[in-house]
Amino acid sequence: MTLNNHRHLDTRLLTECDAWNGGEGEYMGAPLLIRYRSQLTRNVDLSNHPHLIIAQWSYSEHPSGMPSPDELIAMNNFEAALVDEVERDVLGVLVAVITNAGVRKWVFYAKNAEQFDQRFNTIAIKHPSETSAPEIWFDPGWSHFFQDIVPEDGL
Repeated sequence: MTLNNHRHLDTRLLTECDAWNGGEGEYMGAPLLIRYRSQLTRNVDLSNHPHLIIAQWSYSEHPSGMPSPDELIAMNNFEAALVDEVERDVLGVLVAVITNAGVRKWVFYAKNAEQFDQRFNTIAIKHPSETSAPEIWFDPGWSHFFQDIVPEDGL
């Protein structure tokens, strides 16, 4: 397929066509929850978002192995604020959320890592949390997403 036949990663794809899949299981002896954007495939032109960014929040495990109800509310509020901030102009796109063994990870891809980091810091100040500075890698082929999160043979 040529690049011209690809759909572009834009606000319409993230709003009107937004679709998520999820699953649960166990990893390393702890409960695992994962959700990911299922409309993001190799048929979408992802080339403008080459920066893989992983933000994480360490939580105290509830007896269930998942965040406590109060921490879950705080995490969801933080996520909503961050997604609103980075997706409004498609600077970044949240592609997956993984919760396991005392850590929730938000997996983003961004156009500009420095601008994403600035917006992340703005949200982190407004929503005090147990987040750490995001980890940033150059991943123009979205290998982490297509190989580690949603293996292509599973699409």
